[in-house]
Amino acid sequence: MSKKLNFFTAILRPAGYLVAKLKFGYKYEKAKDLPENYIVLSNHVTDYDPILVGLSFKKQMYYVASEHITRWGWLYKVLNFVFEPIIRYKATVAASTVMDILRKVRKGNNVCIFAEGVRTWDGVTAPVVPATAQLVKSARCGLVTYRIEGGYFASPNWTSSANTRRGRLYGAPVGIYTKEDLAKMSVEEIDEIIKRDLHEDAYARQKAEMLPYRGKKLAEGMESLVFLCPKCRAHNTLTSKKDTVTCSACGHSFTYDKYGMLHGIDHETVYDLNQWQRDELAKDVENNVQYTAPEAYLFTIEGHELQEVSRNEAHITNQAITVGDTVIPLSTISDMGMHGRRTLIFSTTDNYYELKVPKEKNIIQFMYYREFAKARAEEKV
Repeated sequence: MSKKLNFFTAILRPAGYLVAKLKFGYKYEKAKDLPENYIVLSNHVTDYDPILVGLSFKKQMYYVASEHITRWGWLYKVLNFVFEPIIRYKATVAASTVMDILRKVRKGNNVCIFAEGVRTWDGVTAPVVPATAQLVKSARCGLVTYRIEGGYFASPNWTSSANTRRGRLYGAPVGIYTKEDLAKMSVEEIDEIIKRDLHEDAYARQKAEMLPYRGKKLAEGMESLVFLCPKCRAHNTLTSKKDTVTCSACGHSFTYDKYGMLHGIDHETVYDLNQWQRDELAKDVENNVQYTAPEAYLFTIEGHELQEVSRNEAHITNQAITVGDTVIPLSTISDMGMHGRRTLIFSTTDNYYELKVPKEKNIIQFMYYREFAKARAEEKV
């Protein structure tokens, strides 16, 4: 194991503890009776998850991180020197990432992966990356599943990572499996225990407990998730301030309270609101209604560097994404994901793209649109 990583893990642990305690009041269980070496799989709810998970484990771990952190300048140089993260390109077939993980664990190291690949947007654990169970099977080491509870309300994905709230935030190992246990399981059985152990429905838990999460700007940033007005169905007309979201088209407002509940509309939770707008978007996809991001910036990524392609309105239909004069057929897009609240990432047969929108504007609508358009196209085959 890396002496350098062990050293920094030991000296930075108290600082991580202070951040977690002072910022969130975080409580956690220590991991005990662990295999000799292991992969940790956790759900992903906040930008602070590496700190939260790491506090439960005494030994150092390598973390899998999104490729976009390589463009953080001096901060990435520090992170790379201290933690040596394993870089993963989202929205691609990450063969190099898999090989790096396998090399680490076969040398006796431990690796932490946030198995969804993205933070939850509406409180329910996102689908686990399909190849994860096969990776665990191939690694021939132990597995520790870990679940963070309350993170969605403490730091919703649709708002700034600095806009946190204090309330119940808890993390603990769920299952500990030895390499001998895993050797007896099929890939499908491993996949099932991963999905079971990591699953978290924030609103189901909150409705049972109704615990407060106090903050000053509870609704700010919600327009980065919600792109349709729940009252008049206008598109890209919502703005947020403090605990209130307002539509500029019809003037209607709704609020988000300290329990994460909505008032002033027919949807009680952000999850319900998001499911409604996804259903509405699916109807628009069926009718090939164009969706638009009024201001967007399209880049290709080459060697961790961004190369600007176009800046203009961005449009999506059943056929293509268009930004200025650049047209990218949906049929050429192999995968799509997001990092942060306003950057869409996708790979095509010959390029790797980022599509960004300005602060508190919405781009997740394009990811949802492509999801439904892809499913519709596959139904016709």
